[in-house]
Amino acid sequence: MTANYNIRTHRPGDMGLIIHQHATLYKQLVGWDPSFEADVARTTLDFLDNFDPNLERAFIVESVGTSEFLGSVAVLKHRKEASTAHLRFLLVDPAVRGVGLGSKLIDECVRFARECGYAKIVLWTYSALGGARRLYERAGFVVASTEEQECWGVRMNSETWELSLSDTDGQSTEGYRDS
Repeated sequence: MTANYNIRTHRPGDMGLIIHQHATLYKQLVGWDPSFEADVARTTLDFLDNFDPNLERAFIVESVGTSEFLGSVAVLKHRKEASTAHLRFLLVDPAVRGVGLGSKLIDECVRFARECGYAKIVLWTYSALGGARRLYERAGFVVASTEEQECWGVRMNSETWELSLSDTDGQSTEGYRDS
């Protein structure tokens, strides 16, 4: 399977697929209610309305030949910290999990964030999402904080993870490009 996919940047229609896939998959996997779909829709709308191609990118993985949507991830500008990227929308279709697509999507985000000169990447996830958490840990992300909360109709532990893109001296490997 791993040779039969393509990772590309987003194009018209992809944000609708991201909303749909997130809403249906997370309802099935962890029981999140429709307010989760609304949150994903608001975030994708903000991404589209304020898209900065120099500092933001969505990646879509699809099957070669059929162009079937297999997963997604995105790098967004952090709205409060200019030198920080925000990883969002990580999803891999359960039918193709375990072949490395999630790791490849995360690698694309890290590569892009480094090219942009971001100093770090942050993301939010939840303790119930064990597969995603393992991918983040393998990529070098570490848990920065946790908080128990009621969210999308479920009580769970939310987690903020971070990945420093700086060298050992604490300086960014490339300067943040303010565009």
